[in-house]
Amino acid sequence: MLPAEMLISSFREAQSKLVVQTADLPLATLAQMVEDNAIDLQPGFQRRERWSPDKQSALIESFLLNVPVPPVYLAEDMSGTYTAIDGKQRLRAISDFVFGRLALRNLDRLTEAQGLKFDDLPSEIANSLRLRPYLRVVTLLKQTDPLLKYEVFLRLNRGGESLNAQEIRNVAFRGPVNDKIYVLSENAFLRQQLKIENDRSAAYREMSDAEYVLRFLTLSEKIATFSGSLVREMDEYMRRHQLDSGQAVENLAISFNKALDRCQAIWGENAFHRPEGQGWRDQTLAGLYDAQMIASSQITQQVADRAINRQADVQNETRALFNDAEFDKSVRTGTNTPARIRYRVNRMKEMLEAI
Repeated sequence: MLPAEMLISSFREAQSKLVVQTADLPLATLAQMVEDNAIDLQPGFQRRERWSPDKQSALIESFLLNVPVPPVYLAEDMSGTYTAIDGKQRLRAISDFVFGRLALRNLDRLTEAQGLKFDDLPSEIANSLRLRPYLRVVTLLKQTDPLLKYEVFLRLNRGGESLNAQEIRNVAFRGPVNDKIYVLSENAFLRQQLKIENDRSAAYREMSDAEYVLRFLTLSEKIATFSGSLVREMDEYMRRHQLDSGQAVENLAISFNKALDRCQAIWGENAFHRPEGQGWRDQTLAGLYDAQMIASSQITQQVADRAINRQADVQNETRALFNDAEFDKSVRTGTNTPARIRYRVNRMKEMLEAI
């Protein structure tokens, strides 16, 4: 097929898979949809911080001044409800204002509206906000190919206040597996090793704990065969398993908890940490996490019990692994290539089996 023909084919395929509906809606309609949970602003364990009242007020002032506001993008679920894939904070600000939870403050132009809530507005203005179509809403209908929904979400969030890969997966691949990942991420030992003390901790806000869970699940399934990007492989894992349920999801939890419990029992507070001088650096290395978690999941119970009973030997042999320049590189630089992931896991497993 000629390049031009391939381009036309890809264009036509995209046109057929992306089913979009566009509408201009009044603020009151959108606010009511948020209040009724017809639009979900909290897709599974969303951790983004809310806009400040000042930023919310600035948005409402834009509507009052008839200043154009970027459209909101929604994705329709199979159940007929909607998820905000871009514009969550705008929708929350609209709902908070219309339902009296926001008093306008620190306005740039309309200083006479300072301190007013929606019900305090003159009826002419309030009715206009209720009825006039102020905000464009672009909806990706449920017939849209799921991977295209994910790509739209990714492209929308490459500009402005970008979401990281795990935050995007959290919205794009909602379902039982995603929910279970966030439950597993609450493990006290994992949080300790990632220095998550509370909901304000960086690793919590950025969903690093959830991504560590997903790293393990992805590598457990694909370490022998995956090629290319680990980030892309994690995306593909979520796509494949998005709608898994029941025992399949519980089996994932059993596998993760078993590996993490073994790591805690074998390495204790030094799990996922590299040696530094006579001690251990107090920082989790993702590459070392992979090596210890996957190796721990692959060894027999007999090997695990022996390692637990010989903790001092394991600590010494783990330290010795870093004398291998290839192992050291595999956990510290360019760590997500298939060859380096397999190398570090195999070396860790060999060490445990030799204890």
